[in-house]
Amino acid sequence: MLVAEDNEINALLTRSLLLRLGHRPVVATNGEMAVESWIAAESAGTPYDAILMDVQMPEVDGIEATRRIRMREAGRCGRRTPVLALTANTLVEDRYACFEAGMDGYLIKPLDRERLTEALAGIAPAASVAA
Repeated sequence: MLVAEDNEINALLTRSLLLRLGHRPVVATNGEMAVESWIAAESAGTPYDAILMDVQMPEVDGIEATRRIRMREAGRCGRRTPVLALTANTLVEDRYACFEAGMDGYLIKPLDRERLTEALAGIAPAASVAA
């Protein structure tokens, strides 16, 4: 599971929630790093189950990062990586921009376990966690 989040507190919270749900999160602190991490995982044959993409990040924002990922996916066969927007913005225009960029869902920050669980249900199976 890739988490693209530039805010350290939000990244720690999201990472912690994902770990408790049985996922193995990797954190990228900007959109450019997220795209590079996604490319590396795809190239290695270990694609991410999903991406939680902060909409507002430095260098390359989440909208542009998602567009770049979708452009790369368009030229190949296979599974499309689910991308869920992470944002504090609740305006209809913001939601529309996320879906226009190719995002599959929309989560309002701050995240809570219940909303995250619902959003991930069916798109990203939890990894088995050794006891």
